[in-house]
Amino acid sequence: MRNAIAILLVAVVGCKGETVVKPDPATQAALDQCLKDKGEKDKLIKAVEEENARLLRNQGSGAEIVVSIEGNALTVKPGKPGEVRPIDDKATAAASKEFLDVVAKSRGAIQKCYEQALKKNSGLQAKTITLSVSASFSQAGAYKSSSFSPSLGDAFDNCIKTVSSKWQLPVSSPAMTFKAQVSLTPS
Repeated sequence: MRNAIAILLVAVVGCKGETVVKPDPATQAALDQCLKDKGEKDKLIKAVEEENARLLRNQGSGAEIVVSIEGNALTVKPGKPGEVRPIDDKATAAASKEFLDVVAKSRGAIQKCYEQALKKNSGLQAKTITLSVSASFSQAGAYKSSSFSPSLGDAFDNCIKTVSSKWQLPVSSPAMTFKAQVSLTPS
């Protein structure tokens, strides 16, 4: 009988199961709050980036003409609301073609920037991105500023800014802000 009790005790002690580790409730609460705060911060960052891109797209000195290029459609807006366009359609079309040529010549460099972003962000894999490009030029055709949307990270933004800073239009071009779209696909 003693042996049976001893065997039973050994069996009960030996079969107590796996050890379950429970996190400290205070630590778990702090982790949950941290994750919640991070999510809110990410939302705020995205909202600020979108607002910055919108403001950059809409900025202008007032003397500039904004030309939006969407496919084959060309939209010209005067610098200030209510003003008459100070340039004829032929000059606008010629300047727009020059801008599209400049962007097309930079296509390889833009694609390299995108491929660098792909290496750093696996979430971009197998996705086609439509990049909205906005670039402003002075009356002498010199590059003034540019903005791009969506942002694909700081490395991409810096790379694409470097590419666009080398853009130049012919000297005869009026001061304009051009807006176009570039499709980026993983190679």
